[in-house]
Amino acid sequence: MRRYETTFVVNPQADDATIDRQVTAVLDIIKNDGGQILRENRMGTRRLAYPVANLTQGYYTSIIFESEPIVLPKLDRHYKLEEPYVRFLTVLFEGDPNAESHGLFDESSDRGDGDSYDRPRYGGGGGGYHQRSRYGGSQDSDRGGYHGRREGSGGGSNSGH
Repeated sequence: MRRYETTFVVNPQADDATIDRQVTAVLDIIKNDGGQILRENRMGTRRLAYPVANLTQGYYTSIIFESEPIVLPKLDRHYKLEEPYVRFLTVLFEGDPNAESHGLFDESSDRGDGDSYDRPRYGGGGGGYHQRSRYGGSQDSDRGGYHGRREGSGGGSNSGH
């Protein structure tokens, strides 16, 4: 048996009974194939990092479990067929399931205002492939724009190329 963590987001506009039914359905899929639930963390409604299907919030749940790999396609199929699931992710879990905090979504974090969670203190955030342009500026290939000097902004010729 291998250890996995599945985290999913349910549409928060559904009533509490529907949300509970969706969480219970995932637990049942895991248990029906001989899996064992090690930790269940219902984090509640949180703000999404970006709008998904016109939603700005979602009900987050994280489950750490042990099972055979055969359960993974069943979970994937369930998430895709059921409408209330907004996003989901299942990965191998390599930590201690009994530790106080096991990832980005621990019980003590509060992301309600968007500023209280920790961000890396080093660089980051820009992303994308960055290369020097042959015109002396730089070009972000993921944005497709030229980010060099504008004509007449000082230095260089004003030939329009």
